[in-house]
Amino acid sequence: MNCRFGHRLPYVLVVMFLLTGLAQAGDSEDALIQAAIVGDIGELNTLLDGGVDVNARNEIGKTALMYAAEEGRNAVVEVLLQRGAYVDAQTNSGCTALQFAAESGWDPVVGQLIKRLADISITTRQGEDALIMAARAGKAGAIERLIAAGADVTRKDRHGRTALMAAAGEGYDKAVIQLLAGGSDPKAIDEHGATALMLAATGGYVEVARLLVAGGSDTEQADDTGSTALLWAAELGRGAVVDALLQAGSKVDASNNEGWTALFEAAIGGHMVAVEKLLAAGADTGLEDTAGLTAIDYARQRGYAGIEQLILQAGQAGKP
Repeated sequence: MNCRFGHRLPYVLVVMFLLTGLAQAGDSEDALIQAAIVGDIGELNTLLDGGVDVNARNEIGKTALMYAAEEGRNAVVEVLLQRGAYVDAQTNSGCTALQFAAESGWDPVVGQLIKRLADISITTRQGEDALIMAARAGKAGAIERLIAAGADVTRKDRHGRTALMAAAGEGYDKAVIQLLAGGSDPKAIDEHGATALMLAATGGYVEVARLLVAGGSDTEQADDTGSTALLWAAELGRGAVVDALLQAGSKVDASNNEGWTALFEAAIGGHMVAVEKLLAAGADTGLEDTAGLTAIDYARQRGYAGIEQLILQAGQAGKP
């Protein structure tokens, strides 16, 4: 889940709102939010002195504090907190000011809210806490502050994915380093048995894959379909990741529940580079799947003549 998506107001509209004097009696709570967004502390204090509720929410349940945190307005955040803003208020979807700040990468605001005892364990309706959001956005500073404050690196969202998985799936190497150092489990699995390494492999993030292997990921760990990270990489033609995993010791002929190896996946997808790397690593060209078909058969069925020929030549070269 992305707290920021659909929750932001166009900056130009905010300025027009303030400058054109649209903040009349019935719009005073909206005006508070606009003032928080643009950082107008004078207007903010005027509205609060006039009796506007500091915890007023808009139609999505978002408060002035949340908007200020999202925009990195440290001074505004401090004023609102001093004047009674509820630090752990949540939007209709469960997002808090801390989550907005973490996802936006405003680590000074993250630290500010933590000092004001913001609850780092609160999750959204999707089960994501501030750490998972910061990890998915690759916000290293926010991740560092959250871990130092005791954020649970083992927490999983509704789909069973941890902050490490979120960072790995987006290719954020610095975030992965921080999370591994903070105790994240590289072997943790989501609801389908996928690991952080598999998600990195799917995205083609070779450096993240190397970091995860060095950090304890098991290259032979399989998901619910029996596929290892090597098969995930081969399926999408992530040649560099295929190469990195093979160098890390991945079994080139490991097969899933259908009997498919990485060579099958690469051949079926028409991924020549991946096929070349797998053949160079000694992939068995004669293996059959549960349907009795070989990688060559699938390449031929799909019209990948170049791959078919390449596998045939490798198979002949390997014969005594």
